Amino acid sequence: MKYVIRAGGLGTRLWPYSRALKPKQFHALAGSRTMLQESVERLEPVADLGDIYISTGAQMVELVRAQLPQLPADQLIVEPALRNTGPAVGLECALLEARHPGCTIASLGSDHYIGKGAEFCRLLRVAEEAAQLYPEYLFTIGVKPVRVETGYGHICKGAVLDRVQGEVVYQVEAFTEKPDAVRAKQYTESGHYLWNANQFVWKAATVLELFARFEPQFYAGLMKIKAAVGTTREAEVIAAEYPQLQSVAVDNAILERAPQVATLEGDLGWGDIGSWGTLTDVLPADAQGNLFSGQVLSLDARGVTAYGPPGKLIALMGVEDLVIVDTPDALLVCRKDQAQRVREVMERLKAEEQYRKYT
Repeated sequence: MKYVIRAGGLGTRLWPYSRALKPKQFHALAGSRTMLQESVERLEPVADLGDIYISTGAQMVELVRAQLPQLPADQLIVEPALRNTGPAVGLECALLEARHPGCTIASLGSDHYIGKGAEFCRLLRVAEEAAQLYPEYLFTIGVKPVRVETGYGHICKGAVLDRVQGEVVYQVEAFTEKPDAVRAKQYTESGHYLWNANQFVWKAATVLELFARFEPQFYAGLMKIKAAVGTTREAEVIAAEYPQLQSVAVDNAILERAPQVATLEGDLGWGDIGSWGTLTDVLPADAQGNLFSGQVLSLDARGVTAYGPPGKLIALMGVEDLVIVDTPDALLVCRKDQAQRVREVMERLKAEEQYRKYT
């Protein structure tokens, strides 16, 4: 199996720490190693280095090389333009199917926290065998909910497809978008739903066939790229064709439309780290619910997440449920329940020329 770690996202909800030129996967948010480095190290029990690929944007290539100097250059899949997960997945499948016909791909995120790495690797092995048994299926590793959650997409488990290595493999009945509080509570209490962690295993050829079926224009561009792999025109064709692909999530392009999708239920200690307000889901807070990084002096602060740069003190007095993120050129202060709105700040910064340098 080939392992592709997707590292092209921008992490806009973790601004100002995460920026366009250094998104969150290149930061050490949950330990001493960056999230990208941890994503590679997590695979060591199941993958040889020669089977690990990094998919990233052209502007992030040097960051990848600096953080993963051991990775051979030909194992970088470079997106000449950022076009969402649909084109990224299409590109990795076209390239790897051309180089390794019949290959199975584990397409994995780089910006999630996984506390139970050994269990994750075990489920990857199960999914790999399931993909051999059912090559027409797409497989996803869903996460067993540990609370009611409105910020994640959900997967509805259907009938049992099979048992592989003693693990139940469920057919997927439906994918649902982020639910409101009432539906999220119903989903969790029913026991029929998993969180969608965007961790996939599938045959590259099956994915390409689904693009042909549901997105024929998309597929035509991918086939031009696939035909050029291994020739002197490979880079030229990717540069010409990839930016023309529709910017769409892989979920919308094929996953939600595919007739045969299955899921494994994982207890992974997983967290999205999608916003400053969710960091305490995966990182330990103190007795007052505070999560601090850097030099922070707290006097009666509760439920505060504060990140500061080295050599600068943040003093907190009598505040509750805040997010405070200080960087050399930008400061964010918001209520924790408003942390998801940081994306709105990014949109405003991009819209106003005098602020674009802060993105």
